[in-house]
This record gives sequence, C-alpha cells and structure tokens, in this order.
Amino acid sequence: MELRKLNSKKGIQLSQAFGAVLTLVLVAVLVIIAIFLFVTLSSSFDTDSAEANASDAMVTEFSNYTSLIGLVGTIIFLGLVIGVLVTSFAFGGRKV
Repeated sequence: MELRKLNSKKGIQLSQAFGAVLTLVLVAVLVIIAIFLFVTLSSSFDTDSAEANASDAMVTEFSNYTSLIGLVGTIIFLGLVIGVLVTSFAFGGRKV
C-alpha cells in the first residue's frame, strides 16, 4: 500500500510572500499619491468653495485607508508565520 503525501497546503506560503507584499506596497504608494494629489488640488481652490470641501473630504477618506493598509500588512505577516509554522510541524516529523 502506497502512502500519499499531503500536497494541499493551507495559508500563505513563502513563495507567495513576494506577490502579497508587492501588492500591499503598490496599494500604499497609490494611496499616498492620491492623498498628495488631493491636497495639492485642494490648495488651488478657494478655502470655502465646494471644490475645496470635496477635495478635503477625499483626503480624509484616503487617509482612512492608511490604517487599513497596516492591518492588511499585519494579516499577511501573520499568515506567513502561521504557514511556515504549520508546514514545519506537519512535515518536520518522522519519515515513514
């Protein structure tokens, strides 16, 4: 009787870490660029105009995303750590 190896791995593997971190960094850079653009745009309008208020509202909305990027980064990091630990404990035991 032949023993089958467990090939279905759960969690984020180290080979997937580069893509996940690169995506997170690109999203963070795009949010920072959007905040910069809306701040620059807001300064070109009159202080109490509807356009300036809309630009300020967009800066506030995009600044809320920065905390979410940190949360997603923490989740990716924990997923990597858990994936490495599960893999080392599941496949590091006795060889049959």
